[in-house]
Order: sequence, then C-alpha cells, then structure tokens
Amino acid sequence: MPQKNILVVGSLNMDQVARIPHVPVWGETLLAQGSLRLIPGGKGANQAVAMARLGGAVAMAGCVGNDPFGTQLLHALHDATINTDLIVVDQKEASGTAFIFLGPDGDNAIIVAPGTNARVGHDMEQLARIFASIEQASAVVMQLEIPLDTVQKVIAHAHRQNVPVILNLAPAQQLPRKTLQQLSVLVVNETEASLLSGQRLENREDAKIVATVLLEYGIPTVVITLGSRGALLATRDKPGGQIRTFYQEAPKVHVVDTTAAGDCFVGALTVALTEQQQPEQALRFATYASALKVTRFGAQSGLPTREEVIAFYS
Repeated sequence: MPQKNILVVGSLNMDQVARIPHVPVWGETLLAQGSLRLIPGGKGANQAVAMARLGGAVAMAGCVGNDPFGTQLLHALHDATINTDLIVVDQKEASGTAFIFLGPDGDNAIIVAPGTNARVGHDMEQLARIFASIEQASAVVMQLEIPLDTVQKVIAHAHRQNVPVILNLAPAQQLPRKTLQQLSVLVVNETEASLLSGQRLENREDAKIVATVLLEYGIPTVVITLGSRGALLATRDKPGGQIRTFYQEAPKVHVVDTTAAGDCFVGALTVALTEQQQPEQALRFATYASALKVTRFGAQSGLPTREEVIAFYS
C-alpha cells in the first residue's frame, strides 16, 4: 500500500534577503552588506520542504504567478520530490514575495507581499481538489499566510474526514474557538500564544500555564516554541483526560539565520507525529532540527536532512 502524503495547504514566497547592520528607522537609508539574495520560501513551502527532507511524503496546495518567481518556486518543490499537482498558476496576480532583512546576530525582520497567496482556495475547482486530496492524506498542515476563510474551510473538512490537522498560527491572528477545536495540534511561538490566550508569556513556567489554558479550548495538543530556550508540548490523550507536559531544551548553537526555524520545527514535529513517535521524542526531533536550521543561511536552502538531524543529537 503506497505511503499517504502529508498535505500542506499554504504559501509560497520568493525571499529577497538583504544583510543589514540594523533595522532602519523612517527616513533612514542603509547600505546592505553584499548582494541581494533570492531564496525560495513561504511558510507553507518551507514546511513542505522541511518534511520532505526529513523523510515525509509530501504534497502541497497553493498558488503562484505566471512569472519567473513562480517557476523557481515550483522547481524548488520538485527538487524536494514534493507533489505539486494542487498548486495553481494564476494568470493575473504576481507570485508572493518576502522582503527579509537579516541582522548581524541572525535575527530578522520580514515584510510579506502576499500576491497569489491571497487567492489560495478562492478557485472553487482548486478547493474541491484539495478537499478530495484530504481524504487520502495522513495529515494536513496549515499556516496563516493564505486567506483565513480558506484555512477554516480546509480545517473543517479535514475534521469531518477524521484527518489530523497541524496548524501553525503564524503570522499571529485570532481564529474562532470552533476552528481551534477542530485541530489535532496547534503550534505557536510566545507572541502567538499570548495573542490567542490573552496571557503573558515570559518564561518556561508561563508557557506551561498558557499551554494548559489553550488545551482548555478543546485542542488535544499544544506546542509552544521558545526560541533559544527550546519548546514545550502539552497534550491530553482524550477529552477531559490528564494533562501531560514535556519540555525540550534547545542545544547551544552558533546562530547564522533564524529564517524558517519555526517552519523547520513544524515540519519535523509533523513527520515525527505521523510516524507515531511519542510526544517527547517528536518534540526532541523538532527542537534539534530547528536548532540545526539556524546554523545555516536561507529559508529552504538551510533546511537539514533527517540524517543530519539524527547525527546532530546522537
């Protein structure tokens, strides 16, 4: 029996990366270091490529423009052996673009021009094909760089088909409680967790409290990433069951570029969970994969393979 695909429904962007000494203020002109770099990205595509490199069978649904960036973005997915049959080439809108300003310490500031990502799921034929593919998927992975109405429709359909949904609530936006209750796994960073819960989150103990609050929303598993401090996972085996929490410290690494670190985490966690790894093992795998990513430049170009991650923590 062929392996089921993990279906990613999300964004594709061409990252335009400039190294800068600091984030400019209004009216300031900065000289970037070196040349502008063009690297395939987008939260959805990054997560898809991360999963493929980590051993997952992956299909992606999204939208690109009929332009050179769209062609390059599709080639990057093909190179990662990702099924792109559900990606529409739009004839009117330009492909999504992200402007990434990379600082000396590896942190970044990002501006996204959605382009064709704003049209994902608005083609009824594409949406129907996505729904049909969900029924054959091992899991559905989503983010919030595509229209919220598409996100909600896809989550609801997957829930009706008993297909687990992993949602990365990024960029941070509010979602109806009903939609959150249809998830299997919610992955948020500190900012996203605070927005959703209304609780302050400043340390590991706060993360445990906030994860418990989010579990009370009816979400079976909540994961909060804490950057260089690691990640925390809270879960219930069944509704009303006992809460189990796991914390994974992040290894110390030399940070080169934090771009797509969160996407790498989501991809690794999804692969591990679809392989039926225990939550504690899945959390470790995801944390180490993400830590390895930040040691490398670029979004998709810096994503590690499964063998590299295993060697990293062995």
